[in-house]
Amino acid sequence: MPDSSAGGLTRRLLLAVPVTVRPCREPDLRDLEWFGAFTHHREIMANAFASQSRGEAVLLVAEANGFPIGQVWIDLKQKAALDTALLWAVRVFTPFRRAGLGAGLMTATEPIIRDRGLGWAELGVERDNPDARRFYERLGYRLTGTEKGYYTYTTPDGTYVKAPLDLWVMRKELRYARLPQPAEDGESAPLARRLR
Repeated sequence: MPDSSAGGLTRRLLLAVPVTVRPCREPDLRDLEWFGAFTHHREIMANAFASQSRGEAVLLVAEANGFPIGQVWIDLKQKAALDTALLWAVRVFTPFRRAGLGAGLMTATEPIIRDRGLGWAELGVERDNPDARRFYERLGYRLTGTEKGYYTYTTPDGTYVKAPLDLWVMRKELRYARLPQPAEDGESAPLARRLR
């Protein structure tokens, strides 16, 4: 329906844009700066990509029309001894928020974490972002504590930054997150196989 306040020139369009969730590739790194919004994190992104190259992390991007519109990074090393993967840099490009992309990215992390033999996912949520906390709670994450600290990086112009962190720590158990599908005879598939 035309918007009469704009002289009838405004039209509402609905676009169906296919999105592919895939591992990050090196050419994605510049695009993940999102037109300057994260240029100051260029060093962090490069270090995370190097971790992926060593098999210590998986960086997932959601790509639409050749551009990464979402991301989530999975650190498989830092807390592996605690049976835990750390999720961070969970972001959706502003025009694509509130369309289910964030939930889709988070769901895509779970089989990756389980395939690496880890049973838990953990993330930190800025304590000044209660909407994000509610989002993760809807996905099954539970508050386990708080954490204060900082992270450091050097910007492309050489400035050293020490950025504060004030986080809610949230965890989700993944080992038993998906129950076995029932067999044709109604028993759970693993139990049915054991009894035969």
